[in-house]
Amino acid sequence: MKRKILNFLTLGFVIALCITSTASAAGMEIQASEYLNSYGAYVYTEGNGEISIWFQVLGTGTMDEIGSLSIRLQEKSSTSSTWTYIKTYSQVSYPSLLGHNTDFYSSGVYYSGKSGYSYRAEVTVWAGKNGNGDSRVVLTEAVIA
Repeated sequence: MKRKILNFLTLGFVIALCITSTASAAGMEIQASEYLNSYGAYVYTEGNGEISIWFQVLGTGTMDEIGSLSIRLQEKSSTSSTWTYIKTYSQVSYPSLLGHNTDFYSSGVYYSGKSGYSYRAEVTVWAGKNGNGDSRVVLTEAVIA
């Protein structure tokens, strides 16, 4: 009899926890960015030490500006354990990093690297409208040139 009562109380306790957890979860809102829907950045080897860095950004609607504010390229030799920043592409010097009045933008840049070295990029994606916006930093996977 004690066992049945204990089981009943345990079951009641578990149900109470489930109801409380469900109510708390239902009250939470996970809100995506008001400007960025999705984005990605990638580095590819093109042969003979050449690499390309590409990104794509999808806004939540038509944006005044959408794309990348900067791409910071990193390099590492096979004998090093440290990544070194070697080049920065900014939308000031490379206006093709930003698109205008669209909901999707994709672009890329090329770099002549050293064969056998590893490369990755830190890409700052951006979407903005009416003087406001949002950015995220994406670190690409590394490739060997």
